[in-house]
Amino acid sequence: QTSWKELDRVTLTSAGDTLDSGTITAKDNMMILTHIIPSGNTDAVVYRFNSDTGTNYAVRKSDNGGSDSTNVNENGMNFKSTNDSHVSFSVSEFANIATQEKLGINHTVTDNGGGAGNAPNRKEMVGKWANTSNAVTNVKAVNRDGSGDFNTGSELVVLGFDNDEADSGTNFWQELADVELSSGTSNTIDTGTFTAKKYLYLQFYSIPSGSQSYSVMRFNLDEGNNYASRYSTNGGSDASHGGNNYILFYAPLNNSERFMSAFIVNNSSKEKLVVGEGVSQNTAGAGNAPERRELTGKWANTSNSITSIQMHSDSDDDNPSRLFAAGTRVKVWGSD
Repeated sequence: QTSWKELDRVTLTSAGDTLDSGTITAKDNMMILTHIIPSGNTDAVVYRFNSDTGTNYAVRKSDNGGSDSTNVNENGMNFKSTNDSHVSFSVSEFANIATQEKLGINHTVTDNGGGAGNAPNRKEMVGKWANTSNAVTNVKAVNRDGSGDFNTGSELVVLGFDNDEADSGTNFWQELADVELSSGTSNTIDTGTFTAKKYLYLQFYSIPSGSQSYSVMRFNLDEGNNYASRYSTNGGSDASHGGNNYILFYAPLNNSERFMSAFIVNNSSKEKLVVGEGVSQNTAGAGNAPERRELTGKWANTSNSITSIQMHSDSDDDNPSRLFAAGTRVKVWGSD
């Protein structure tokens, strides 16, 4: 029990402009999960640490794969900068060493309006809090400029662990499924049914058999046109798809092994938002650079939680030249 522990969470029971963790125990490593359900427009949603409202923050960010922009000498770390009323989910990780500037990496997915016909938006951000005297012991997410509010159900969860974390307590991420294709080939690998959890963390390792296998994802055996995706490959311009019967994790640029990870907010009454990354071997050997993939997706189901995940080697499961080989594996962790 030496991994991520929940340090604090705040869930709004009435609308407001701030999610405040209160005082938390300082940990060397921090993860922040933020689910924003707006009431009206939110804009310039920022993280602030230890109630510092001075101009001690700086960020570099990109929206939907566009050119980088920077904000320096800011009074908060901007992780959602679009003035809209769309639901968003953010995952951030920070190094939290008291004597060093606090460096963080953030990925945000926004639903971009209800329904599978609207592909989600994505944001990449790296930021720093230029404080070299104190570790983070308080986190706030603040709707700095928007005219609306964070609505009821909006939530901030702060996780942490020390580099020498004691072997005690309960880890936040609990394993829900671990399925490996042990022999033969298959066009599908299925987690089977697991207990519904509000937050999911998935890792998928695939070994293709045949030519240019895909990696597409479905939930709860739903093959309807209830999914949408936005993605970039090798830093290229974003592509987006709405009204599909899958989330497109990887398209077949090559026929090589791939490793992918994703975080999912799994609120039964809201669309399920996915933010993920992937790497493909490309061609074997150090003389060939791997390929990279950045992805957001959503499942436009607002009635059910995800209780199973299916990874497919093709969008229609009937192409015998696109299969997963033995060693392909999917693992899922979750937490309420």
